[in-house]
Amino acid sequence: MRFIDYIALAFHNLGRQKLRSFLTVFAIVIGATSVTIMLALVTSIKSFFLQEFNSTGQIRQIAVTQATDLTYGQARYGGGGSRSGVKLTDEMLGKIKKIPHVADASPQVGLYMFDSVNYQDKKLSVSNFQAYEPNGVLSYDVIAGRNLNEQDRMGAVTLTAEYADKLGFKGRYPQLIGQKITLQTVPGYTGAEANLPPNPLTLHGTEPTSQTTSLQVAVVGVVGSQTGQAAMYFPLDAARGLLQTQDWKVVNGKAAIVTTDNLAKTGYQTITVAADAAENANGVAQQIRDQFSVGASTAQDFIKKQLAIFNIIGYVLGGIGGISLAVAAVGVVNTMVMATMERTREIGVMRAVGAKRATISRLFTLEASLLGLLGGVLGIVLGYALVTAANPLVNKQLASNGSNAKNIIILPPWLVVSVIAVTTLIGMLAGLYPARRAAKLNPVDALRHE
Repeated sequence: MRFIDYIALAFHNLGRQKLRSFLTVFAIVIGATSVTIMLALVTSIKSFFLQEFNSTGQIRQIAVTQATDLTYGQARYGGGGSRSGVKLTDEMLGKIKKIPHVADASPQVGLYMFDSVNYQDKKLSVSNFQAYEPNGVLSYDVIAGRNLNEQDRMGAVTLTAEYADKLGFKGRYPQLIGQKITLQTVPGYTGAEANLPPNPLTLHGTEPTSQTTSLQVAVVGVVGSQTGQAAMYFPLDAARGLLQTQDWKVVNGKAAIVTTDNLAKTGYQTITVAADAAENANGVAQQIRDQFSVGASTAQDFIKKQLAIFNIIGYVLGGIGGISLAVAAVGVVNTMVMATMERTREIGVMRAVGAKRATISRLFTLEASLLGLLGGVLGIVLGYALVTAANPLVNKQLASNGSNAKNIIILPPWLVVSVIAVTTLIGMLAGLYPARRAAKLNPVDALRHE
């Protein structure tokens, strides 16, 4: 018998019990759709995660900190940890830049001298203020405006969409570009542009100031948040002035303002190093650790750990969908066993006219495989429809969180092929027992069957 004849006969036999065949296929569709949606979500999130790291250059980055036990995520987003270790200085920064395969490096520091963010009638709390060298090593996903650049000094800032939303610019971020907001310092601030008391010196020393200072800054860009929190970014040159301490002191018998560079005294919080290629990042990190006895964690280590978590989630979700397919396989077995019982006399006739046992076995196995194939194809179609419907909702959520990404949930070709292949294989395996049972029927006994 030709293969095309097997196909035609299998479809004909399945059509004789339309309701039973439909219910069996429907059970496979449910399992195939579950597996498709769950794995599509996990693989799409993994792809989006990697794309975000590649687009910002983090795949090549190393976070250098005084503390030696921090992960990349802790160092990059939570600060440099303890400052009791080796100080991160400009001298160290220069040496790091000379290490082979280092493209550039950007020092960072946290700013803690502000008390509130004020714009018109809004007064917001200070969430996360950071300053960095805007030389291109650190890059954020721009929603409106631009990132900081090397020409920016005091008075230029970028902020995340979370801050922009609080300021009343949700959904209209371009209108925030160029707007000036006021930053109120904590009492006792004596850095750049501070309101210092006029010559408060006495013979006994300096009287502390309790005044606050208002600083105006202009928003040059709205960027996506990499931590999901509100944040504001300053150029490092501005931070140097903000971190200064200005005191009235007696110099050569006269009162004068003496400025102390606190950043030079304490060192940087973190130095983000960019390797010239992703494959060189781990080697550069090891050399930094060996040469300077500091912490140096790579984004690649962070990515591997996150991907491992995604893989575990994928296995769990795939297992849940697999249970649905296992239940569907039982349905296939039941359908084919029932078909064997109902077609006993037909099998006897086929054997009487010369059909071999292998022919009967192939026919029933093919029928079961077709049930799995149809279930897999329809499951993929339904999964694609659900993904298409879900993407606009996800796009809206991403936009509300300040991301420009769209349609991140996709059905990769390998997933489509895999789901169809697995459901077909499940159908075939589930049909082996009924097919073997049908092939073993005695022709004489089968012809006597009523």
